[in-house]
Amino acid sequence: MKAIIKYEKGVRKVKLGDMPIPEPKKNEVRIKVKIAGICGTDLHIYYDDIFPTNPPVILGHEVSGIIDSLGEGVEDISVGERVTSETYYYTCGTCCYCRTGRNNLCNKRLSIGSGVNGGFTEYLVVPAKNIHRIPSNISFEEAAMIEPLACCVQAVLEKTKITPGDNVLITGPGAIGLLCLQLVKACGAQCIVLGTPKDIERLNLAEKLGADLILDTSNKELENSIEKYCNNIGPDIVLECSGAEAAAKLCLDVIKKGGIYTQIGLFSRPITMDLTRFTLKELVLNGTFAQKWPSWEKAIKLLSKGLVKTKPLISEVMRLEQWEEAFDKSSKGMGIKYLLTPLKK
Repeated sequence: MKAIIKYEKGVRKVKLGDMPIPEPKKNEVRIKVKIAGICGTDLHIYYDDIFPTNPPVILGHEVSGIIDSLGEGVEDISVGERVTSETYYYTCGTCCYCRTGRNNLCNKRLSIGSGVNGGFTEYLVVPAKNIHRIPSNISFEEAAMIEPLACCVQAVLEKTKITPGDNVLITGPGAIGLLCLQLVKACGAQCIVLGTPKDIERLNLAEKLGADLILDTSNKELENSIEKYCNNIGPDIVLECSGAEAAAKLCLDVIKKGGIYTQIGLFSRPITMDLTRFTLKELVLNGTFAQKWPSWEKAIKLLSKGLVKTKPLISEVMRLEQWEEAFDKSSKGMGIKYLLTPLKK
């Protein structure tokens, strides 16, 4: 089968190659992949900057497809069901994190697309316990974005706990930022979305998706505009989704005293921030990484009920063989979300 493979450590050490079709082992299922989404993590792996991998390994962890084969001992799942999958192929189950429901932090965690083979291919094997069924009113394209939505659910609803009437600033109008925006609006809060001048199309989409105010960083009165909108004291909450040092510093500058700062975006390198200001402003700092089972269930319900939409974020569905073009467009910030399919058109 064709697959996009990180074949060794190093920048751009990725290629389209051939891999054997995997067979599901005990308590595993095999998914015939329909769609897989390109994530910022895939780009980090491509450029070999911060995300660890175990090459040779097939990339891709945002997937949707159909159950194709069942391993020994699998019950309550049938061949032909429409599904998506959680990303953790292995967690130890015995560490303090696993035992307290925080398996996303397990030190021995192996995830599809980095630690073990992922979804940029034709067939994917995962533990049966990772499967989530796709409701009939959600397309495979929309379902391929349930994983990033689940990450946002954890960040916004579970970590930050936004309440009606809050003023929220989101920096970075990419896929994650726009999903977070929709969750913020579902909570009944006001939302400012901030991007760079090249993000104008993304900012316009943010406005269509419910942003109360959109601003770009070329605005000479940027900080004053944010403060004025937020009762002249700054936003109650900031969600930093860009992974850009300048955005993080701006968030720290404008957030009101006693506010909540949630870092969602991943930085490609260490950055410098004045942590003393977290003390002087009495801020709450949240880190959030990946997602857990409850986040998936909430994400699927929100998508099925139309409270969050992923379809407007899809820029293009491209063939697996077009992966280099898709990665290049994603890296350059063209469009929002690119999906890959192994299927023949």
